[in-house]
Amino acid sequence: MYRIIPYAILQSLLLTAAQVLLKLAMQRMPPFAWTRAFCGSLLVNWQFAASGLFFAAASLLWMYIVRVFPLSTAWPLVSLSYVFGMLAAVVFFHEHVSAVRWAGVALILLGCALTAQGQTPAQMRQQIRQAAASVETMQCDFVQTRHVSLLGGEPVVSRGTLHFQQPDRLRWEYQSPRCYTVILNGSKLLLQGDGRSDVVDTRRNRMFREIARLIISSVADPPLADDRDFRVSLSSGSSQWTATLEPRRKPLRRLFRQIRLHFDRQRKCVVQVELVEPTGDTTTIVLRNQRTNVPIPAQTFAVSKLNVQS
Repeated sequence: MYRIIPYAILQSLLLTAAQVLLKLAMQRMPPFAWTRAFCGSLLVNWQFAASGLFFAAASLLWMYIVRVFPLSTAWPLVSLSYVFGMLAAVVFFHEHVSAVRWAGVALILLGCALTAQGQTPAQMRQQIRQAAASVETMQCDFVQTRHVSLLGGEPVVSRGTLHFQQPDRLRWEYQSPRCYTVILNGSKLLLQGDGRSDVVDTRRNRMFREIARLIISSVADPPLADDRDFRVSLSSGSSQWTATLEPRRKPLRRLFRQIRLHFDRQRKCVVQVELVEPTGDTTTIVLRNQRTNVPIPAQTFAVSKLNVQS
């Protein structure tokens, strides 16, 4: 969260410059009055005009700050403008500032540093894992958008539902534009669609084992620390935390160049998954209407052995 500091400093400097120019403009003006003469003198005062431009720039930058960063972090950093304003009063207007006020400046700077510190990656990992440990079942809708670079046309959008139950049961059901179902129950993986049902034993098929493990870990226990499988980095945004996973092992690198997991800051759960393939094709899956710890019938995860592949 320290990356907000340069923006906060610049925005405070713009505000301070606007206030200094406004005061300089007022010193050159006749006594304040709601008269035509006084308002006319404002129009020919370049310092007053420059003050307005700086106020406008500060406002635009503030809109960017509150769009990108949490308001609870951004708003306290506005107090930096008080610090720069006091320094400007000493430098430009030769005002006297007492020791008590300088002590107040020190406290403001300390508060800004503590506010910007935010949460460390270790704290984010811990909170996400605690939230995941409390989930026994999860149901949601999903929207999947696939961009294929070779096609160069409109993305392919699919919709469906997802059901999950600890520790290793998952039903991924596409409902449009075509019907297709993937069910993982222990080591068995059912692929059902187009009038065909295939059951794969993931213990005997390395590729499907990797895919099954990735699906389960994304929902149940995201891999958020560096290990032999992934190089992981965590970042914090205004409403989401993002974990970027870069595969280390060849089997995973053949499938994905990068995986990005987006977590809701409040609920600490995955709300979006981005899969970037070695070819540059991308698949984005947005999870909606999540419902946790609601009973799910066992039949939901039933795997019928109509056609077994090893």
